[in-house]
Amino acid sequence: MLESTHPFVTFEQRGAVRVLWIDNPPVNMLAVGVRAGLTTGLFAAFADPATHAIAILARGRTFPAGADISEFDQPPQAPLLPELCSMVEASPKPVVVGLHGTALGGGLELALAAHARVGLADARLALPEVSLGILPGAGGTQRLPRLIGAQEALRLMITGTPISAVEALAMGILDKVVEQDLTEATVAMALHLAPSKPVPTHDRRDGMRNPKAYFAAIAEARRKYAVMPLPGPGRIIDCVEAAQLLPFDQGLAFESAAFAELVTTPEAEALRHVFFAERRAAKMVGARGKPLPIAQITVLGAGADGVALTQELLAAGYEVTLVDISAEALTAGLEAIATHLAAALDAKTLSQAAHDDHWARLLAALPNEDGDAADMLFLTGPFRLPKAEVPLVALKAGAPVVSMGRVGVGGARGLGLVLWPATGNGRLAEVLIADQTGPEAIATLLSVVKRLGRQVLQGQGTGITHGLAVALQASLGSLEDQHGPAPVLDLLQRWGMPRAQDRTGTNPKGRVDLWAGLAPQVLGALANAGLRMIGDGKALRPSDVDLAMIVGLGFPRWGGGPMLWAQHRGLMVLRDDLIRLANDAPDVWEPAPLLDDMIRQGVSLADLNAD
Repeated sequence: MLESTHPFVTFEQRGAVRVLWIDNPPVNMLAVGVRAGLTTGLFAAFADPATHAIAILARGRTFPAGADISEFDQPPQAPLLPELCSMVEASPKPVVVGLHGTALGGGLELALAAHARVGLADARLALPEVSLGILPGAGGTQRLPRLIGAQEALRLMITGTPISAVEALAMGILDKVVEQDLTEATVAMALHLAPSKPVPTHDRRDGMRNPKAYFAAIAEARRKYAVMPLPGPGRIIDCVEAAQLLPFDQGLAFESAAFAELVTTPEAEALRHVFFAERRAAKMVGARGKPLPIAQITVLGAGADGVALTQELLAAGYEVTLVDISAEALTAGLEAIATHLAAALDAKTLSQAAHDDHWARLLAALPNEDGDAADMLFLTGPFRLPKAEVPLVALKAGAPVVSMGRVGVGGARGLGLVLWPATGNGRLAEVLIADQTGPEAIATLLSVVKRLGRQVLQGQGTGITHGLAVALQASLGSLEDQHGPAPVLDLLQRWGMPRAQDRTGTNPKGRVDLWAGLAPQVLGALANAGLRMIGDGKALRPSDVDLAMIVGLGFPRWGGGPMLWAQHRGLMVLRDDLIRLANDAPDVWEPAPLLDDMIRQGVSLADLNAD
């Protein structure tokens, strides 16, 4: 019988096992409501003499994929996740957790506190808190090494890389993996453990039986991660060391202090800002529209940009027809694609079967309006330019027409797309729309770009990243004229960014000061450019500008971007800075009209990010 205990948690009695169901879509994050519901359910199970064991499972697509990160910037609300984990671990009745989907962060920490763990075969597990500048703060640094040792625990927590259920079973994180019927398997394991006294994870020593190997792993990690721009990895190592040296309760206190220290650092705040910027960026016109089905795509233009686009589309599994009015251009384009695929085959980044499949899905043709109709058309090279003569090609009714680098022809079906080269922070795609662009066309292009595995932003004109790149080069050029090349190169090196003509920049190594030297002048120019684009309707929000700077141009994620910097600087101070700098280069630093409007109306940059 299913009974409700809380809006986010229900419980079900299956014989002697009380099943607690987490139900907080879409990803069942462990927000305060879920924690309260689980606490209520656990107390009820403890008090029920007919309940001999407890199972915790989740509805929907995944076991909790982490804590509610928005709570990090708010006063703590009980019950806290560490308290809930301690309650699970101290349960007088065995608690078994069933994992499916992606058990991340706090979700995995909750599972580690249980007395046994069952996973669905396709489940993925990870502790990715390091990507937010923090560490697992609900006992993860203390419980995980007790199960699997220091070496593997450090690898999981410092890299944040997900592992499969099978790998987790081999490590000792999971006790059983099933192909199906997760609920039945979890309940069965709970019944199996019911007659026995639960063994809490803090009493497990599976990973600590060889202290010499344990401390050798600690020492190796300290050497390996001695030079890091963020403090998180070092504090994770400290906590894993504390797990071996301190009694469990003191180890938890040590972890809690380290978490509290990290969560308030500027780097962690910036990384949370970027985390929410990525999610906010998905909220654009057409994002909730219904995309058209896309099977076959035509790319018009066999030049360098057409070839690069074709390669990406093939890698994403699409059937592509490469079209050009010149047979010689088509031949050169196919040769370039062949060279690329052969190099990937030699480097073993592409299997022979995948290589052959790419060729099977690629056609080359001269323009032919009577050929197979495409679901989408991309205009590249000279065919994307204003007033270009675009040859007729066969298209299905309503097929989007996408011009690379600008919004071109097509009316309601017309869009633009900019695919930026990869940086150390990912690969950015900017979807460019016009006032007349229809939501169906936008949704369709978004579905294609997401399949390419790119972070997506919405812009207008030539895009947000292009506007930032222009402001960056203009400000650097002006400052180089005044101060010489040395301080400019020093700034770019500290930011880990290349110059415009050399996109081989890397993320900075070790602790560096992102804000010293010429940084305030350049960040002021970038923030001013962002304000202009927002005021002109070319960018939706400040966080999109920061995301373009980070993913598109390679600014360090833990710096947060120029708009977050400007938010901390304060709009009045920023305005004074810009007025002073505008004496040298008014085109770069003349304050954007939006800045004065925001100051008069008392509107902050954070307000413009509000959903």
